[in-house]
This record gives sequence, structure tokens and C-alpha cells, in this order.
Amino acid sequence: MKPREFYEARAKSTIKELREQTGITYKELARRLEAEGVVIEPQVLINRVNQGKFSFAFALQLLAAMNQTTLELPRYRRQDARAQKPVPKG
Repeated sequence: MKPREFYEARAKSTIKELREQTGITYKELARRLEAEGVVIEPQVLINRVNQGKFSFAFALQLLAAMNQTTLELPRYRRQDARAQKPVPKG
């Protein structure tokens, strides 16, 4: 997995996990975003989160709307290509 793919996947899963942990529906999250000036339909919000391709600014808006004050950042660790290939015997 490339670094960008890793971070897009982590952004997507982080938002989804936090939303589920807080019990906030996408409809409620869209309403909270609208109160902050971000007008987005719940289905459009679902699509954006599921695609996992959104700006850091949008991620911060989502986190703020879910009242998140801290976030543990994931770290990409490049795997050594040699470690992935079996060593031939003989």
C-alpha cells in the first residue's frame, strides 16, 4: 500500500469509527456541520466519507462537529520489499 492510500484509508476509518463511537448519525452530523456553515446533504456526506478522499480541513470540520478534541495520528511504515518476498532455498 502506498503512503497516500494508507492515509486516505486511515482518514476514512477514523471518521467512521468516531462517528459510530459517538452514536451520531450522518443526518445529525450534516445538521451539525450546517450549524457551522457547511451545507451538505446526509447522502453526500456518506459518499464523501465512504470514498475517503476529503481534505484535512473537511476532516477537521467533521471532528469538531463530533466534539473531538484529540486525535492520535497514524504512522505509515514502509515495509521492506525484501521482507515480503520469500528467500529461495538452495
